[in-house]
Amino acid sequence: MAKWFKSATLASGLFASGMMQGANEISWYVYHLPPLYIQEGPGKGEGIVDLALQRQLIPGLPAYQHKFINVPLKRLELMLRDEDNACALGLFKNAEREKTMIFSQPFFAQLPPGAMIPRTQIAQLRPYLVAGDKLSLSKLLEDEVLTVGAQSGRSYGANIDELLQAHKGKKNIYLNSAPNAAKSLLQMNALGRVNLVLGYPYEANFLNSRDNADYIDLKFYPLQEQPAYLLGYAACSKSAFGEQAIEQINTVLARREVLEAIALLYESWLPEDARALAHQVYNQAFQFKGRVRK
Repeated sequence: MAKWFKSATLASGLFASGMMQGANEISWYVYHLPPLYIQEGPGKGEGIVDLALQRQLIPGLPAYQHKFINVPLKRLELMLRDEDNACALGLFKNAEREKTMIFSQPFFAQLPPGAMIPRTQIAQLRPYLVAGDKLSLSKLLEDEVLTVGAQSGRSYGANIDELLQAHKGKKNIYLNSAPNAAKSLLQMNALGRVNLVLGYPYEANFLNSRDNADYIDLKFYPLQEQPAYLLGYAACSKSAFGEQAIEQINTVLARREVLEAIALLYESWLPEDARALAHQVYNQAFQFKGRVRK
């Protein structure tokens, strides 16, 4: 009887240990969206958010074990809705997502998405340009002459998300669900099926890289409807686990040197002429005066 009790106690302890280990494991959902996440090909694991997660956030969360799961971007929101211990880094906050996710304090400020178009085709955008060389996306969508390419399941910030939703189903919006949608959409541009592509300054720079076999000389246009910057967040499932994880994540993100390191990662992917503006945006968003001295 004593032997059986000892064995049962040991088994119970191992089971409890396994339960505790699982209870402290964060499933980080990542996706291929270069240069934010680079999950395949050259530079794998060295995207902006890849490195922010590996070098800054996870080292500050020693109480947790961490598992990485690669999913298509369009499935990301489903995973955070359906799994109690799911988290992701690099999301925008909007009303729909807040129904199923808990968001951290912001971890970086970025220049908002705009329109990318090959320089050889920019003349067709002139009717839609306003002061400051910004593009009026609302006017372009209402006109229905040019077709806009966007990635299905991706947020471009609340203003643009609402604008795309308001024009949903129109013939001049094309949604692409490919893992590397920006590249796919620009290939569709070459075929004449899409006139311009929604994306970010760092994507234009990434795709403009001459190391890229599919080099396209792109021009980036900011959108009239966008704010000066957008904030990126960590998000976890709306559960007791998610609440606790976000509390710990916020402790890490309260450290100025962490935010500084992430900002420098982000700026390194920007075109040269956008880096000074990104620096101003960082200081404005986080109300810091100057950089942390290295």
